[in-house]
Amino acid sequence: MKKIFLIIIITAHLAKGQDINVCKQRFNQYLNYHGQLNNAVHFDQQSIRLKNASGKNDWCVYANEIKALAAYFESCSSAEILSFMNKKACQKLSAKQLDSLSLKQKKSFTKNKQSNKPLAGLKVAIDAGHFGTNLKDAAAEQKFLKIVRENNADTLLIFESLLTFQTASLTKMYLEEMGAEVFLSRMQANYTSFNCSFDDWMKNHRQRTLDSLFVAGTMNKVKLNQLSTCNAYKFFWDFFREFELANRAKKINDFQPDITVIIHYNVNEKNAPWKKTSDKNFTMTFMPGAFTKNDFDKADGKANFLRLLISNQLNQSERLSALTVNHFSKDLSITKAQSADATYLAENCLKTGSEGVYCRNLYLCRKVNSVMVYGEALYQDNEKEIEMLRKNDLNVNGMQTNLRVQEVAKCYFDAVMDYFK
Repeated sequence: MKKIFLIIIITAHLAKGQDINVCKQRFNQYLNYHGQLNNAVHFDQQSIRLKNASGKNDWCVYANEIKALAAYFESCSSAEILSFMNKKACQKLSAKQLDSLSLKQKKSFTKNKQSNKPLAGLKVAIDAGHFGTNLKDAAAEQKFLKIVRENNADTLLIFESLLTFQTASLTKMYLEEMGAEVFLSRMQANYTSFNCSFDDWMKNHRQRTLDSLFVAGTMNKVKLNQLSTCNAYKFFWDFFREFELANRAKKINDFQPDITVIIHYNVNEKNAPWKKTSDKNFTMTFMPGAFTKNDFDKADGKANFLRLLISNQLNQSERLSALTVNHFSKDLSITKAQSADATYLAENCLKTGSEGVYCRNLYLCRKVNSVMVYGEALYQDNEKEIEMLRKNDLNVNGMQTNLRVQEVAKCYFDAVMDYFK
């Protein structure tokens, strides 16, 4: 009897150690950008300790707490995680406290293989990147291509926001046909996530928003005056860009999706200022990770880091991202990007074990609380792609688009279906 009891104790000890080792592996593989967090995160056999700038333990998660906290954090906002961990600090949670956390975790999706609606019960959030579909709005973001051919013979005009919204709409349609519940972060091609165009927001909401932030004490008088009078381009880059991304993240997290698909189209950075087409074309996907020491200085930086460290979201995001980029490469006939193919891949990302998948600490990658893929299917300025993307000759359920956009949407859909096989 004593021998059996001893085996149980040893097995339990190894299981706890294994949880710590899994988290440490995630830390090294996905999160620790070039060793910048070496002094901020410490692992031992029984705990994970996040340290402050003075090197003192700030937050501690113990081996027997990992599973319960991971499941709980997947249903929390970053503010709730921050509040919880600031109260917990390095105290150990009791068995009763751990049991209470288990009651708050969200249910995981299970595919119904026998149904003609196999994704029934699945919640998918789709974020169609950007918002400008005219030169005035798109000029603020600089997310459009206007290439004039020699002798003004022809002008190639592409708005990324239009492409992403069409792709998102088609992906939504395909997923809903399989029974999924799908949420779009913006409802029209020319809309921001505030359900209006950028121009309308500037006219009707700009000053009211700035004034409310000033009254709340989160903006000083100097900044208020600067943002109240600057032009749309400066306002976008100094304020609206992150403000609007925060709204996208909040809307997605309020939906509590099982997975999130973030849709973008890329360009060849070495072809700037994109006055001509390029012969280069690569495909890639991004996922969360690549945190730096500066992220721990932000109010919710450590909260998002800890959620990703102890949950399985990073591993599953790599899996979904790999499936997506595999479909991009195979179905669209595009080479997967290597680190040397773009400066931001070499200097701002961590390469994962899956070709074409990179950890990149983008705003939505950091803030969205779900398994996710951030897709960059192709280069819009590629000489062949731009000719396909400029077409408007395909009607799908009343929406005008083109075959190339439909093919990209099908890649996202097929990747989700593969993920739940």
